[in-house]
Amino acid sequence: MLQGPDSRATSMPLKTLIVDDEPIARKVLREELELIENVKVIGEAADGAEALEKIGSEQPDLVLLDLQMPAMGGLDVVRQLKHGKHLPVIVIVTAYDQYALQAFEAGAIDYLLKPVGQERLSQAVERAKRVTGRQATERILQLQEIADRPAGL
Repeated sequence: MLQGPDSRATSMPLKTLIVDDEPIARKVLREELELIENVKVIGEAADGAEALEKIGSEQPDLVLLDLQMPAMGGLDVVRQLKHGKHLPVIVIVTAYDQYALQAFEAGAIDYLLKPVGQERLSQAVERAKRVTGRQATERILQLQEIADRPAGL
């Protein structure tokens, strides 16, 4: 198990939801997350609608969120989170750096470009572990501002 400097060995595991429309991408993320100490993958979602349902029912601490998915993409999920009762920490996982960079600048905890390496994923998880509930809420609101902007801005 990999362990960062701020290990939560005596606390609850970081409940994590993986959201990606590609089954192989979800499988790879799950396998890499299972190597990180104090992380528990509580579910997977293949699209935005399923992600919102699982965020509401499972209340993850962390959501690894793909931006480009059919029907409802990651930015649509971010827009909808403001209507929910639970605001998890969001880490963007995408092959499209132009969208990820915008989200990161707007307050995403981190962004990961596919293919995601184990070390980089571990860094993102450690960063997510350090975020408080209030910081997560503030960052979600910043992400929503970016998500609500017209494309190309």
